[in-house]
Amino acid sequence: MTQADQEAVEDIGYMTCMTLVLLGNYAQTGHFGGPLACTPYNVAAHLAGPQLGGMRYDYRRPKHPFGDKFMLAGGHTVPTCYALWMIMGQALARKFQLTGDRRYHVDPQVAMLPVDALGFRRGAGAMRSLLKEHGLEDHPLFAQAKGRGIRALAGHAESTDLTNDVNGGPSGVGIAAAAGKAAFWDFIGAGPHPKIIAIEGEFAMTEGHAQELKTQALAMQVGKRLRILLSDNNAGIDDALLGGVIARKYDTYDLVEQWTSYGWNVFPVEDANDYGQVVAVLQKMEDWEPTDRRPMIVIGKTTKGYWPGAVGGKIPGFGDQVVSYRSHPYAMKMNSDYFVALAKTFEEQYGVQFAGIRDGAVADTRERLIQFKTNIDVVMSVLDRNGLGDWLAERLVTLGDMVKDDEPAFVDVAFNNKADPFLDNRLRVANLPVEPQNLTVTNRYSGAEKQLGVTLFRKPGEIAGARRGISEIIKWMNYVTDNRFLTLAADLSESINVEHGSLWGHYDPDLNPLGTRIKAAIQEAGNASTAIGLVSQSASVDPAKFAGVWALSGTYGAFTPLMYTPARVWSQQSQDSKFATGVLHILVAHSGPETAADGRTHFGIFAPQVWKLFPRGHVIHLNFWDYNDVAPGYFAAAEIAAREQKVGIIILEVARPDYPVADRAKFADTDLKAAAKGLYVIRDFVPGKPQHGYVIAQGSSATSNLVGILPRLEQAGVNVKVIAAISEELFDRQPDEYRHAVLPPKALYDLMVVSTGTRRMWPIRDVGPLTDAYSLTSDWDNQWLTGGLEPEVIAEAHLDPDSIFTGIQRFAQEREQRLSRQREILGSPDS
Repeated sequence: MTQADQEAVEDIGYMTCMTLVLLGNYAQTGHFGGPLACTPYNVAAHLAGPQLGGMRYDYRRPKHPFGDKFMLAGGHTVPTCYALWMIMGQALARKFQLTGDRRYHVDPQVAMLPVDALGFRRGAGAMRSLLKEHGLEDHPLFAQAKGRGIRALAGHAESTDLTNDVNGGPSGVGIAAAAGKAAFWDFIGAGPHPKIIAIEGEFAMTEGHAQELKTQALAMQVGKRLRILLSDNNAGIDDALLGGVIARKYDTYDLVEQWTSYGWNVFPVEDANDYGQVVAVLQKMEDWEPTDRRPMIVIGKTTKGYWPGAVGGKIPGFGDQVVSYRSHPYAMKMNSDYFVALAKTFEEQYGVQFAGIRDGAVADTRERLIQFKTNIDVVMSVLDRNGLGDWLAERLVTLGDMVKDDEPAFVDVAFNNKADPFLDNRLRVANLPVEPQNLTVTNRYSGAEKQLGVTLFRKPGEIAGARRGISEIIKWMNYVTDNRFLTLAADLSESINVEHGSLWGHYDPDLNPLGTRIKAAIQEAGNASTAIGLVSQSASVDPAKFAGVWALSGTYGAFTPLMYTPARVWSQQSQDSKFATGVLHILVAHSGPETAADGRTHFGIFAPQVWKLFPRGHVIHLNFWDYNDVAPGYFAAAEIAAREQKVGIIILEVARPDYPVADRAKFADTDLKAAAKGLYVIRDFVPGKPQHGYVIAQGSSATSNLVGILPRLEQAGVNVKVIAAISEELFDRQPDEYRHAVLPPKALYDLMVVSTGTRRMWPIRDVGPLTDAYSLTSDWDNQWLTGGLEPEVIAEAHLDPDSIFTGIQRFAQEREQRLSRQREILGSPDS
């Protein structure tokens, strides 16, 4: 980097620091220490240029698939990015206004502008009326808001923010997806770019998700495509790491050794608040041997509370800097002495003067907004000095012009980025092959051919549980999509039946790039996060079209809550994404009480319920009991998820036991693909006889054992309608006529449930008040099962055939009593 370039970068860095401190000062929320510490990383990554290891991206099209990916994983440090993006947006807007040259034009809806400072830590609804409420709609200070409004800027990084490609937070979750993002581009055969640059702090790296990244990235051999910039300032929110959380006497707690011991390339930096040192290490990584498949991390010493104008730990004319964890909560009053001292150094450096900051806090909201924006503009005025704004605008345009739609790295490989294979008609339920398929597949890299058998449906009486169908749907997916369905399921891959879904075995970027089974350790959170990284990328230049992969991670149902937090964050990111994304799949395998045969810790009835804790319609939850439910139920969900952006997750719940495949000719609904409808009727009421109510069945042992006693119930004169519950989300999408025919509204008050799940969450919503009193679930006595052989566990759960028969018989015999009690409750006068 030339001396002139470095000076420009440092000036923009100082502007960034001042802007982010203004955000904290006037919003009176957030924190300034961490964002300041990361500012040299952030500014250098965005402005150094690709030859020196900086990012190759287009501010005008920040979500372009071929641009380098920037991950502000340390979410609370996002003010450094907001500040920089505002400065960049202002530089381009200024240059466009001066020249009229369209090269400098940025869609106002894309750009982040100085007026957006008012949106820091505010909601979108408030921003729509903020100026109007305070009589500022026509004030010239806020002209940038005309037409495009004011952006709401969250307190943590979000994937919708300009160049940022991750929802940064909770701690550790953001960085955990980095390996998957890097592996995606290797998997699709991209060249040396895009690269992934991620920023995180040392405290978040203690989080389980982040720790598991260490193994994930090396296992996937992502190499120099992944470059993490660690801000090591030994300061968290409330304490230091070394000398606080970890006593000083444990001097072997060493960050560099922790990462080198996991096989990473580690680059220590003495002072990562020095732009020269930061750019030097970026270039070192850029020039590294590309055949080295070890991922990279920079461990740079930073100061939490860093300030460009500080001298020897002092703020000139004031005294000591506020550093370390004490700089995290921005508890200072507006226009406090310390803030004024920081601002004074900026004023003296650039010959500017901030308005009103020496007059104390501003109580009136209107006046605060005016002072806020006035002083943001004071910072922006530095762009008019010594050609700095021109330099920045030219740098951004030059970087942007490097990102082209016809990127050779994608044109020259076999990966088709022009079409979405998950929209292939062969994946529609109506077109699924009922008979076993014998297919020939060809490896596009090696030319090898092999025969492939796919059995989506089995004959009645064959012994095969629902979990056996999982590998078959994955195989069919990979056959139709040309190997776009990836699995990461630890060394339980065989046990939970995803192992054989890969057509070409285990993935290796050099030896077997067409493999879709990714080797993974037992790291549930890390595996799910990696899957999220994979599905969050797309190689399509059309944001409305998806060209990427889908991915599945799974484990025993009892342990899947470890996957929930990253999945919950992903659901939000998927909902808000400006471009089409892939679908995360979570296989909740060996769920239900049956797995308590392994041990009481494996009693998987409560844990799987976390997969219902999403906004309704964002997740499709599938609970299979019969082998022939798997394909139609799953592909019905896949049809929806491939076409609706907000459906970013499909949950597949299966149990361990193998049961005979059901004979659907004996069911009221004989449709082999009935599971696609979500709920279907196994046994209808016998016409002409008194009806005794509705029974909803869900889960493997519960439904299988219930189906087995249907003749006993009929012989006993019990006339109930039995309904299999596969997915409430699929049922909700059926026509009213079908839904009311299966489960009329009145049925909710005349209902019991037989389920391997819990009383805490029913298979369907809005059940009547006495449902709990008559239902059969594994938590019938609110105790953890003791374990044992599978039949013993099921008997203890009161889901064995005799218990189910007795329970349904009681439900039927007491029907009039049940209905009468409800009428009494509804008819009783208010007390």
